[in-house]
Amino acid sequence: MKKRVALIWPRGLEPAYALPLPYASIVSNTPPELCEFRLFDLALDQSGPEELGRKIAEFKPDIIGVTSYGMNFRQALGAARAAKAAAPEAAVVAGGPHPSAWARGVLKHPEIDFVLKGEADFAFGDLVKELSALSPDWTSVPGLARREGGKVVEAPAAVVENLDSLALPDYRFIRLEEYLRRGYRLFSDSRPSAPIQTTRGCPGTCAFCGVAAMNGRRVRRFSTAYSMRWIEALHAEFGIQWFNIIDDNFTNEPEHARAFCEAALRLDIPGLRFGTPNGIRMQRGDADLWRLMKKAGWEHLVVAPESGSAKVLELMDKGLAPAEMAPIIRDIRAAGLRLRGFFIVGYPGETRADLAETLALIKRGGFDYTELLFFQPIPGTAAFEKLVAEGEIGEDFLPSSFSFGERAYVSKELADVNFPLLFFKVKLGEAFRNPRNLLRLIGRTDPWATARKLAGLFVNMLRHKKARGSI
Repeated sequence: MKKRVALIWPRGLEPAYALPLPYASIVSNTPPELCEFRLFDLALDQSGPEELGRKIAEFKPDIIGVTSYGMNFRQALGAARAAKAAAPEAAVVAGGPHPSAWARGVLKHPEIDFVLKGEADFAFGDLVKELSALSPDWTSVPGLARREGGKVVEAPAAVVENLDSLALPDYRFIRLEEYLRRGYRLFSDSRPSAPIQTTRGCPGTCAFCGVAAMNGRRVRRFSTAYSMRWIEALHAEFGIQWFNIIDDNFTNEPEHARAFCEAALRLDIPGLRFGTPNGIRMQRGDADLWRLMKKAGWEHLVVAPESGSAKVLELMDKGLAPAEMAPIIRDIRAAGLRLRGFFIVGYPGETRADLAETLALIKRGGFDYTELLFFQPIPGTAAFEKLVAEGEIGEDFLPSSFSFGERAYVSKELADVNFPLLFFKVKLGEAFRNPRNLLRLIGRTDPWATARKLAGLFVNMLRHKKARGSI
């Protein structure tokens, strides 16, 4: 008998920038005879706990799945609690970046029965089979974490070795058309857009990043032929013209990126465009690749210098020095690509002098747009573990939103800095230096999501009690 599976996408992520792509892959890669899936998308429907409970009770699921990042784990846990109350016999399974990185913390909550760590495309079906068995063999489920005898037993994170063995994700199940209607457009223009992947995994050792817990450090590739089939299918079914490649390391192997671009140039899709909104590693590319990406349909590149301070970059274990940046930036701009830079401010150990170096890099660095991200330790990362060991935060720490200026963690060195005010000053400087860039940026962001972000930043700016001499 088929198991009824309720998949919950919690609140806390903007529909303009994120959609439940992991569920699209789980549904398409789980044998149809195993499950009947239903999606409960709280980001779109805005259902509260009472309404969610009523809908779950009507569906009567055997299994409840919920995914989350660290910053929306509270919302995910609240949804899991409401669902479990409505279907107390159902098994609740948590997955996604936060549970993958911090399974033992997630399993402290009695609402959660299991955690699937890593890539659950196939592992979810394996878990359903064992939940259906009279004598389950939990060791046969890759990535499974569970409670046993008062302890948490964890398997290594699940990894799909042959990415071409995956069926294409089911975008209709995750209501892509409704996301497009609501303004999904991650750094894209008005063309219909959707996220895809060409690789998984990242060999970087950045102390603040939790990607390795989800996808591992070894980069695996979809074949170029698979990627082109994915693009053509989305264009044929939904009219997609702008494809956001959400890899964490698209250019890690430049030859892979070149082969992708050359194949894309042969596609018969009018107005074809690409973006890499998670950023590319600046050192993994050259002038020829940037020109080829421009020709294939990139209008801008996202890079992540993170800091202008050599000391902070070393603390981050970024593997990048400030002196390396300028020639790479010149080559990218010479290729005709606009440039967006990601910077983290408020990192542990960063001083005002370090912050000044970052601000100076932003001004002189040749960036058309910059994103200031206020550092928050992510459970499971090296930075998080260090702060726990030093007694700066507890093991149950959860980050706040990365966008609105909230800071659940504040470094000792920069506790008096009004970071939301700093954000507004940086953006104002960008607007004065090149007003046309501001107009382009407005054309590539959802106005309501942007308004909510600016309102949140403004409120937190006013709440900050400035010390003498603070920014």
